[in-house]
Amino acid sequence: MRLENIRHENLRKTINEINELNGNAPKEVFVRLFEEIKHSGFIIAGDVEGDTIDLMTATTDQGDFGLLFTDMDEYAKMVPDFKVEPHDHSFETYLGFLKESDLAGFILNIKSEAMILPRDILDEMDNVPNYDFPSDNSYTPSELKTLKDSINNTELEEFISDPSNIGDYDGLFKRISDSTLLTLRLSREDLKDMVKDGVISMIETGPLGFLHSDKIGGNYATVFTSQEKISHVDTPYNKYIQIVNFSQMTNCLLNDDMDGIIINPNCENILISRNVLLEYSDVLEVICYDEKLNSAVFHMFPMEM
Repeated sequence: MRLENIRHENLRKTINEINELNGNAPKEVFVRLFEEIKHSGFIIAGDVEGDTIDLMTATTDQGDFGLLFTDMDEYAKMVPDFKVEPHDHSFETYLGFLKESDLAGFILNIKSEAMILPRDILDEMDNVPNYDFPSDNSYTPSELKTLKDSINNTELEEFISDPSNIGDYDGLFKRISDSTLLTLRLSREDLKDMVKDGVISMIETGPLGFLHSDKIGGNYATVFTSQEKISHVDTPYNKYIQIVNFSQMTNCLLNDDMDGIIINPNCENILISRNVLLEYSDVLEVICYDEKLNSAVFHMFPMEM
């Protein structure tokens, strides 16, 4: 994500909610706070060389703290002349750095919220998402095409079409874990000349197009149970299909501060909110992660007419 697009608005809403309640917020709000932190890619001021980070710090009575920023506006309050270069990494990276340093923890947005994240609390943080997705054991392009051509999500489609199942996220995610879902990539250009054996490899071409999202009432990633469901999306752009690694998508959209997922927009419109994804993110990493699908994000397929 480009640095200027990093905002962490959902995290800041949670921090404001806690501050407005003078620290008396219910437990679930604090749980949400740390889930938001775990899925955040904060900006730092410092020099980065390989795995080494020379991080800007602040000294307090409690020790030295590394400085983290939710966005470039907060960064500029501390580094107005931009003499120190900004970088962004996953929170997992910062926890790894903390373990190898003598820092007492981190301070988030020192010129605004000044939220202290002490080492003793961070040391207990577990199930932090990993954004390293190895593809050595992944499906080949032809295997992905075969998988796409043989998709049958009847059980999931029957489940989401039954109104009595609304709110049954345990049942929903169980069926998602047994399904092969699709997402939609859009392009202003017709990419037919890049199709080889029915597949476009972005490993060879570099990134092409952009992911479709639903921006009604927020910014939602979209997934589909079939190509027929994708056909209900009305767009002037050229459509291309990708297979979804659902766990990978969940971590990435949470990191990108999106508001959730919609399954089959313009059809069933099954909404999974950000709060639900935060609550179930640890479970999804177990039941929905498929290493063989790590290559899927680099391949897409033309819509079949």
